[in-house]
Amino acid sequence: MVKEHKDIRVLIVEDDYLVAEMIKGLVREAGYSVAGEANNGQEAVEMTRSLRPDVVLMDIRMPDLDGIEATRRIQAECPTPVIILTAYEMPELVERAAEAGVAAYLVKPPDLRELDRSIGIAVARFQDLMELRRLNRELEKRNEELDAFAHTVAHDLQNPLALIIGFAEALRRYHATMSKKEFEESLEIIERTGRKMSRTIDELLLLARVRDEEVTLETLDMGTIVKEVIQHRLNHLIRKYQADIILPDRWPQALGYGPWVEEVWYNYISNALQYGGRPPQVELGTDVLPNGMVRFWVRDNGAGISPEEQKNLFIPFRRLKRGQERGGGHGLGLSIARRIVEKLGGEVGVESEVGQGSLFYFTLPQPPRRGRKPARSGR
Repeated sequence: MVKEHKDIRVLIVEDDYLVAEMIKGLVREAGYSVAGEANNGQEAVEMTRSLRPDVVLMDIRMPDLDGIEATRRIQAECPTPVIILTAYEMPELVERAAEAGVAAYLVKPPDLRELDRSIGIAVARFQDLMELRRLNRELEKRNEELDAFAHTVAHDLQNPLALIIGFAEALRRYHATMSKKEFEESLEIIERTGRKMSRTIDELLLLARVRDEEVTLETLDMGTIVKEVIQHRLNHLIRKYQADIILPDRWPQALGYGPWVEEVWYNYISNALQYGGRPPQVELGTDVLPNGMVRFWVRDNGAGISPEEQKNLFIPFRRLKRGQERGGGHGLGLSIARRIVEKLGGEVGVESEVGQGSLFYFTLPQPPRRGRKPARSGR
């Protein structure tokens, strides 16, 4: 969205006092506000970092650090549209300035019309550049996910499919000579493997759907959501591992989308059951944060996770050693949780030390004050 003149803040970088005063007057006359004034290139970089102006008007020739080198540092540290002020218009200057990331340039002394036009061009070009960079990052991310998706299909779907085909062929050929027990065990393996494939496909579809779908945030009944997960989706694992689950006495209100948040709890609690201690001791809790967010967490009594493994926990399709030790997995659950929570305006994380168990958390925004409408997801 293009800002109005009155909302655009300009940082002026000029070592000549009289020229700086003239430019300051033109900036204000054009309807912009002055964010600050710097006397050299190093100050320009520091003030851009601290003041976050919308535009920098920078003299090209200054002591210590010239305008072009200062522009390079600004674009590397805190990207901002920069307009170079120069006494001469030369082709080599234009080329160097473009390579450094300069959005426009003005020949001194600038007039009001040219200054206004250059600021408008610089802001528009910069917004286009930022959008292009965002799209490139998104494209790179999607390409990485596409490659990982192909790898998952080739391994986590192809391998169990081969197992199903193998047992089905064995049943067709040898069912007449099989004992009833062998026959039923073979059918059980086919059924169990088919269900595993179905879960993988469901998770792949959910991962894709969360990325593109928009939902309206609503105040969640977190107690009911957690109860649904524990009693109806994880009851078999709780019985299998004889797990002890501790719940908080009350749940604070938070904004989200119920079906998606249920998936986050399912992944966190099921991981705590599968990779926790034996028997699992799983504690659920919550903290109201001072920044308007609510943190929800799941703590287990497992072996803990090394710092190296923690870096890969929420990345799609990454296998961890702990997953391989207990039957593997296709690395989708935590990446789904991350995508859901970030889409709802929160963040995910883990706190863990080897031998000390792990605490997985996610945050969601608190409900707005009365009179404000719920937001929509889709950041």
